[in-house]
Amino acid sequence: MTDTTQYRKALAERSSYVENVLVHRMVASLAGELWRRDPTMPLHIFNSEVDDSGFDLVLGCGTKLRYIQVKQVHTKGAASKFSVRLDFTRMPGSCVVVVVHTEDELMVDHFLFYGGAVHEPMPSVEDNKASILPGKRDIEGNRKTRPHYRDVKRKMFRGPLTTAGLLDALFGVAHEGQTEQHAC
Repeated sequence: MTDTTQYRKALAERSSYVENVLVHRMVASLAGELWRRDPTMPLHIFNSEVDDSGFDLVLGCGTKLRYIQVKQVHTKGAASKFSVRLDFTRMPGSCVVVVVHTEDELMVDHFLFYGGAVHEPMPSVEDNKASILPGKRDIEGNRKTRPHYRDVKRKMFRGPLTTAGLLDALFGVAHEGQTEQHAC
């Protein structure tokens, strides 16, 4: 049995691995929910090879595209803000999805969502506080900022969301019983 300290250490040291596992779980859950709603509607999945534009993943449903920056935090995590690249926030369809997961099994507990309508950029974060470079200080000991990044407070995110709620937030899809013919 592994204790909490070991899990937390591994989460910090293997954050890329953890995020990759969680992205796969999120995409599989979203594809399954869309399939349940309309098995003829595909979820198009595009991975970002280089993370220099601020997004990790692009999902498409019908004519709608979402550029997604994925963040992750475990259920007992205390993250109060998430750093977002300014250029990314101005892209139509840009959004941030936080995958909240268990620390011991990397199972998705719920999602948090920050974004606007599917064809609009996310709400402006221009006036938010500039993000701090972790562990970096200037010659006088002051913490260095990341001028092209802004912090978005956790309380600004919608959620907790289920997979169905996240699909709705991403694409504004039709719920059961509505008269729309397609889910996206």
